[in-house]
Amino acid sequence: MNAGGLNGHARRSRLDHIFRCFLLTTMKHSQLHAIAHNFTDSLASGLGFVVGYCETNVFADAACNPDGYLVVDFLTGQLDEGTASDQLLNALPVFRNEFENFCQKHGATKSDFTEFKTKFETGRCGNMYSITISDARGRRSSIDYKGIPGKRIKMLHDQGRIVPSKTVLDT
Repeated sequence: MNAGGLNGHARRSRLDHIFRCFLLTTMKHSQLHAIAHNFTDSLASGLGFVVGYCETNVFADAACNPDGYLVVDFLTGQLDEGTASDQLLNALPVFRNEFENFCQKHGATKSDFTEFKTKFETGRCGNMYSITISDARGRRSSIDYKGIPGKRIKMLHDQGRIVPSKTVLDT
């Protein structure tokens, strides 16, 4: 380990007001989103290479729901909304169990996340997913992706520029 800490990321601390102690945090919110995107993209691809190999079709399962979507909670390894095939329901705990190792490979820990949910949906615009995370500092945001691999959805900014969409839910 170098002087900057794990993978060169400087550790910062914050006061936890509930337990009255300092917590060490290592990752910026945007870096946690990148980790969540890469992990989610593996499930969305249908191959699940982050867990070895786990064949699923999350978008077909989403299409079978009346509203055309389902919500996966990666921290619990369960569906929050919708119904899914046995194949997907059996794969979700495998993804949950592998998430800690995936985080460590990228210089984070599972405890850096307090929420990590993805809404997979199908519709006229094709396959899309929206990743919502909350970090240990209380910041919560959601980013929309389209296609496989997931690309950020872009929108026209007030000043006429095309920019990636992002929704900051809490700061």
